[in-house]
Amino acid sequence: MNKRNQLRLLTLGAALAPLSAMAHTGHQVSGFFQGVMHPLLGADHLLVMLAVGLLAAGRSRVSHQAKAGLLGKQSIVIAAAFLLAMVAGALLAVAGVAVPFVEQGILVSVMAAGVLLALAVRFSRIAGALMAASFALFHGLAHGAELPLAASPLTYIAGFLITTTALLMAGTKLGQLADSYSMGLISRIAGVAVAAFGVFAAV
Repeated sequence: MNKRNQLRLLTLGAALAPLSAMAHTGHQVSGFFQGVMHPLLGADHLLVMLAVGLLAAGRSRVSHQAKAGLLGKQSIVIAAAFLLAMVAGALLAVAGVAVPFVEQGILVSVMAAGVLLALAVRFSRIAGALMAASFALFHGLAHGAELPLAASPLTYIAGFLITTTALLMAGTKLGQLADSYSMGLISRIAGVAVAAFGVFAAV
C-alpha cells in the first residue's frame, strides 16, 4: 500500500470516526479510550483485523499481473468494506437489534480468515470486500453490544475505528513486506496460527 493509499485509508477511518461529536465530559473521553482499547483486548478481534490486512495485501487472480497501484486499490477496497461493515454492526447493536449467533460468527470469522491465509487463497476485489464485510459485521455487533455504560456511542465507535484502521494497515504492510522478500510462507504460518486459535476458542 503506497503512501497515497495509506492516506486514503486514514482519511476514511477519520471520516467514519465521529470525533467532532466528542465533548469534554469525562464519560465521553472515557468511552473514546475504551473504544480505542477494545479491539486490542480481545485476541479474536485483533487476529481477524491483522489477518484481513494480510489477505488484502495478497495478489488476487484479477490483480496478479497488475501494477502495484491496482494492488493498493484492492487493499483500500477490502479495508473500507471491513470498516463500513463494522460501523453497521455496531450501530445495529447500539440500536438494540438482536442478531443471533454473534459469538459463533466471530469464531467462524477467525477460523475462516486463518484458513484462507494458510491456503494463500486469492480474491478478486469484490470477493475480498464481501469476505471482509461478512467478517466485520459480527465483530461490529460485538463491539456495539459491549458499549460501556454511560459512554457515548459515537465516541466509543470513533475509538475502535481508529484502532481497527491501524490494525488493518499493519496487517497489509506486513503482508506486503513478506511478499517483497518472497516470504509468503510467513503469511501461511500466520494463517495456521490464526485458524488454530479459532478452533481452540471454539472448543
